[in-house]
Amino acid sequence: MSIEIPEDKPVRHPEYVYMDYARHLSGRLRRTITGPMWHGPSLREALEGITAADAVERPIRSMKTIWEIVRHVTARAERARSRMDGLALEEPTPAQDWPGTPIPCTAAAWAYSQAQMADAYRSMAVRVFEVMSSGFLKVVEKQAYNVATMADGLSEHGAYHAGQIVLLRKEIQLRRPNRASLTDLRW
Repeated sequence: MSIEIPEDKPVRHPEYVYMDYARHLSGRLRRTITGPMWHGPSLREALEGITAADAVERPIRSMKTIWEIVRHVTARAERARSRMDGLALEEPTPAQDWPGTPIPCTAAAWAYSQAQMADAYRSMAVRVFEVMSSGFLKVVEKQAYNVATMADGLSEHGAYHAGQIVLLRKEIQLRRPNRASLTDLRW
């Protein structure tokens, strides 16, 4: 039995399917930083109004600080980008995975950490789109997953940590004596 394909609906070449998926994943990575996200704030939105002093507070002792989380998601995005470029990287050490907070903890250092995070995700988004079909399903060196899975996971990783930042923001606000707002916590 043969399958008839209507002439007004041509079959798409697999390369175009990968291009669409690459465009989708690239957009997800960009939105992880810039928004909008359907489930809550992007990383940038979650960080809105957070000062350097807020970022180093540890309102929940068992959690990392906001600054530590920002440095962590940056390190993961930079590592993913290096893997996409063919570097065979082992799993990171704890110090590589959770880089320390820069000292001194100045407003300029805080702004720089946020800019590094945004650049790392933007760079990964561009690289995902560049790869398209030429290496999208290629297995990442020394890993058991492909480039598409890694890019998808990076977006999910950023969204997860944006949620943690929101929880920390709320705790920081609750601990303030006059309950001063961190730009009206909407999330």
